[in-house]
Amino acid sequence: MEDGALADQPSLWHQVRGVTGRFRRQMRKRILEPVLVGHRSFRETVLNAVSARGHLIYCDTPHGRFFVDPADRTVGTHLVWRGVWQHAELDQAISILVQESRLQPGTLFVDAGANIGVQTVYALRSGRFGSAVSFEPEPGNRRLLEMNVAANGLANQVRVVGKALGDTEGHATLYLHPRNKGAHAVGRRPSYDGTESIEVEIVRLSTELDAYAVSEIGMIWIDVEGLEPDVVRSLGKYLGQVPLVIEYAPARYSKATRQAFDELLAAKYSTLHRLGAEASPAQSPRVLPSVEGIVDILVY
Repeated sequence: MEDGALADQPSLWHQVRGVTGRFRRQMRKRILEPVLVGHRSFRETVLNAVSARGHLIYCDTPHGRFFVDPADRTVGTHLVWRGVWQHAELDQAISILVQESRLQPGTLFVDAGANIGVQTVYALRSGRFGSAVSFEPEPGNRRLLEMNVAANGLANQVRVVGKALGDTEGHATLYLHPRNKGAHAVGRRPSYDGTESIEVEIVRLSTELDAYAVSEIGMIWIDVEGLEPDVVRSLGKYLGQVPLVIEYAPARYSKATRQAFDELLAAKYSTLHRLGAEASPAQSPRVLPSVEGIVDILVY
């Protein structure tokens, strides 16, 4: 027993190597990591190289499991380094609607401009929705959307639709942002240096919802990089009947489009809440002409 016990003890040489190895790791963490990870240019160079080689990053976060493109500077970056992306906004919207008895359990969540599916996953994991329909026209994002739905065990609850949404059906050019994979846009170039674009099919949201014979809709989340007025107009019979969370971005709308959009929301909805850091008590949608910047709003 004593011989065996002695044999299990590392030699002095191995003990020295163990100490120096641990010391090197600690120094890397204390000295190199703040430089390489803390400096944006260094960090992005490494992540771009990882992305260019076809690799993804897996994020196991408190609110779900997600695969992200390392080169994505917005949603992906937030999930990698902060573990969250706009969870508070969805949570606020759900809480308000539940408090106002406007959200019944087991209803449908519609994700218009789903990107990689973060809001779809958040919504279904909240336990307030029974299923989801998620629209994402860009193939790379749509692949990650499908992977993320599956990674969270939600594949049987989500219908992924590879089409863009608008008020007029047909085809259009989707301009791709080279860094922000959530900023691809129809009808305008989202970056000064982007060169890539693809053709996508445009459909009306009401037509798609009718075709799928959807159950009761609990909420429609609309984030479509400037086409929010078009998507809202495309709701048809659902407009005014279903709560909407909208990324309201007046700087992206023409003066006439904004005025018509504001008037439409004020005519069809009675209550508005700002979400996120600018969260507000209930207001009338008639305050919209005074809103500046980009803000997520809930109307019902």
